[in-house]
Amino acid sequence: MTHFIPKLAVVGLVASASFVLAQDYNAAPPMGQLNAALSDDRTLFNVTIDSRPDDDLLELGRLVAMGGAQKGGSGMACIACHGANGQGDGSGAFPRLAGQAGWYSYKQLMDYASGARPNPIMSGIAQRLTEREMEAVAAYYAAMDSPYLPVLGDVPASLLQWGGQLGAVGSAERGIPACVNCHGAAGSGLPPSVPYLAGQYATYSAYQLKLWRDGVRNNDAMNVMSSIASKMTDEDMKAVAEYYARVRPMLPVAGE
Repeated sequence: MTHFIPKLAVVGLVASASFVLAQDYNAAPPMGQLNAALSDDRTLFNVTIDSRPDDDLLELGRLVAMGGAQKGGSGMACIACHGANGQGDGSGAFPRLAGQAGWYSYKQLMDYASGARPNPIMSGIAQRLTEREMEAVAAYYAAMDSPYLPVLGDVPASLLQWGGQLGAVGSAERGIPACVNCHGAAGSGLPPSVPYLAGQYATYSAYQLKLWRDGVRNNDAMNVMSSIASKMTDEDMKAVAEYYARVRPMLPVAGE
């Protein structure tokens, strides 16, 4: 609760090659563990959803994730690509969904359905989901707290340093704001509307930046991401994506 048109065919090929890696049918967390996260900011939809997430919503979310949507089937099972525990796939073809802000994931599904975020796979799936099913599966994955897969590949330390600098302070000379301004300290996100970056796969994150820059993805509020991405080079995108792929979200301090 992460996540293509002709230009995206390359990622589609990667996705096909890593399909087996992403299929994790036995790692779904128990409902008791998910219930404990129902009051977490990640699962709360605030004023945008009429009712507070509850057990019934999580059960429906689990059903949708397993391919049981009203107009779905096994071909629409989220777990086939994103895994039952929302880890996604380390190649970056399938983004990590575990712990992603529920309202953010719900909005992405709405945007897939409307065409604001075109994707040959996700658009067709989202168009067959009811709004309630979108809410449910978004809350289901938001309630998860899954382990992170190992980061694949080595990158130069200088690139990671540049990515960290862009994340922390941006580039005043080129008008690139710091990622932390919106995505929070250590890229942990600002639920319910701003996604986390920490631990998201670098290939996926860099690709999304290119989609914003190229005008393919056009579903960010007030065109903020499109504006930022238009000022970034491919190296900038790779740097910040590789940096955040290696960062882990800040954990809350006990008692706070």
